[in-house]
Amino acid sequence: MTASNAANPHRIVIVGGGAGGIELATGLGRSLGRAQRAEVILVDGASTHIWKPLLHEVATGALNTGEDEVNYFAHAWRNGYRFEYGWMTGLDRDSKEIVLAEVRDEDGVVMAEPRRLHYDTLVIAVGAIANDFGTPGAAEHCMFLNTPEDAERLRKRILALTFAASANAHPGTPLRIAIIGAGPTGVELAAEIHHTICELHHYGSNFTPAQLEITLIEAGDRILAAAPPALADYARAELEKRRIQLFTHRRVAEVQPGNVVLADGTVLAVDVAVWAAGVKASPWLAELGLAVNRQNQIEVTTTLQTVTDPAIFAIGDCSSAPDGEGGKPLSATAQVAHQEAEWLVKALGDRLAGRPVKPFVFKPQGIMVSLGKHTAVGSLAAIVGPKRNYYVEGRGAKLIYASLYRIHQAAVHGWVLTALLWMGDKLRRVARPAIKLH
Repeated sequence: MTASNAANPHRIVIVGGGAGGIELATGLGRSLGRAQRAEVILVDGASTHIWKPLLHEVATGALNTGEDEVNYFAHAWRNGYRFEYGWMTGLDRDSKEIVLAEVRDEDGVVMAEPRRLHYDTLVIAVGAIANDFGTPGAAEHCMFLNTPEDAERLRKRILALTFAASANAHPGTPLRIAIIGAGPTGVELAAEIHHTICELHHYGSNFTPAQLEITLIEAGDRILAAAPPALADYARAELEKRRIQLFTHRRVAEVQPGNVVLADGTVLAVDVAVWAAGVKASPWLAELGLAVNRQNQIEVTTTLQTVTDPAIFAIGDCSSAPDGEGGKPLSATAQVAHQEAEWLVKALGDRLAGRPVKPFVFKPQGIMVSLGKHTAVGSLAAIVGPKRNYYVEGRGAKLIYASLYRIHQAAVHGWVLTALLWMGDKLRRVARPAIKLH
């Protein structure tokens, strides 16, 4: 790592403002940027951040992005880093520069010209995109849940279909929704959609929960494959109480307009098909000249440096980090990204000061899955020790689940502001509907 001084500070460029990227920029801005020990720059093609694990709540109106998103420009000013608006499209390792595409507004007006940005240390944290595994028709006929824009489109689609069915001359017209993939995203989305329909009926909609037909389709042998079987069974029972149909051992062969075709020949008529069956890194990462795996994830060492270039790091869903020396790759989860960002804040500070850096060690903290407004299910094995699992269910689990977002907020805003935001959320719930209806 090159030396840093006040006249020519070491420049750390972070590409991607997701869960890992914004937490890393915040930590480095506070520890290095404010002290002018380094220049910290966060790059993203969006102007605001929303925590990705909450996109299922955005998609159902339970979370209002206008109130919960973080503006990068304002956040950077408060936390000692600089925000650069733009999408990364290329990498010049010889000159240590990244290439940024032009930025246009909604009317196509150019807001920023194409440009290059120099770095001394580069951290790539661009997350992942949906992986449809090449399923015919999935890209054309499915809705996805990878960005806030995806979530907002899905929310408006569900609302429009619900209002249309409510006003239909034939009472009882069903709303048929197929969710492909029964991991945490699919399960949480199914439960949250059911809750939204119940809330709509509570507010006076003629559309009843009995008209909602949700089918959750999973190619594996059970839902929530990453969770202990006992927790998956609890989640299954909770979903079945809400008349959510669960298909396991059922692979989707094709998605057609209005139909989902299973590999066994079953054809499901649907009004909305949502793909939630997996993620992969974006294909453009494979064009940067860095070593990647089959999912386009950048291969990194136990110090999160790319195996190709020690001046370039990668964290989060876009990276393939080993679980210890020679270990299997870590999963693409928010808790992995959070721990990597937290570790890298200290590691980059140590490197800049010439101190040795120990390898990153992931500490599993279990799994938490929301099952609607008042219940969740989870395993907190790592909290009580690696040889024992501690399972939580119901309202207590929901409180723990909600605290995960507050932990992320604390990493981004600090605990004082997080407490104020929590109080503001409580007050807003008194004056506004439980879900966003417009």
